[in-house]
Amino acid sequence: MKFKTLLLLTLFYTFLNANPKPTLIFYCGITMVKPIKEMAKVIEKKHNCTIKISQGGSQDLYDAIKYSKRGDLYLPGSNSYRIKNLKDGFLLDTQYIGYNQAAIFVQKNNPKNIQSLDALSNKNIASILCNPKSGSIGQMTSKILTKAKGEEFLLNAYDDASQVGSDSRNLNYALINKQADVSINWKATALWEQNSTYIDTIVLDETIAPKKKLFINLLRFSKHPEIAKSFMKYASSSEGQAIMKKYGFLD
Repeated sequence: MKFKTLLLLTLFYTFLNANPKPTLIFYCGITMVKPIKEMAKVIEKKHNCTIKISQGGSQDLYDAIKYSKRGDLYLPGSNSYRIKNLKDGFLLDTQYIGYNQAAIFVQKNNPKNIQSLDALSNKNIASILCNPKSGSIGQMTSKILTKAKGEEFLLNAYDDASQVGSDSRNLNYALINKQADVSINWKATALWEQNSTYIDTIVLDETIAPKKKLFINLLRFSKHPEIAKSFMKYASSSEGQAIMKKYGFLD
């Protein structure tokens, strides 16, 4: 267990012990934090509770869940994290709330005239890719490059990358700060105000970059399952779906 994760968990537990209100921990992939924060305010007011959002790469979050055996809800960037971890018995009810889809990200106005995935093999173009072992976009990047270009291209793309990030936020920071020219990231994040001024996207065909469904998962050890289920229900309601659409997670 990484020191940073241990420190984060310690801070959460200290907060839980000091707060008299019902307190829920929501493990949320970084890409989906904005809509989840907006929904959390509604649920906090409705149930007079506190919702603490632990954000990070989808795999890192699941590792924290498995280590601590505490928390209420988990939203990874792809349903594959539910499927492969169901055997542990920690993930119970689930609710579909939207989808992620990957795209090629470039700096605004595409100064390097990048047109395709081939840019990842160009020595004159600086790339940043996400680690497949930490974040959902890294896992998706691996699948995209393998399907579109083959395993050798995938290995070379990571070997040649200027940086390897841990999550979608790292990738966007690198483009915004002009540390990289190209990346593969979740398309929704390019629409956000802090990113849209600096980033453009190149659409990938859905045959190689399919829409990845997003599911909120109820955790087995939730101390407040009724409030957690209320959050799940709200996220799938017309009001919750409007929030997901606003942030680019629905058409």
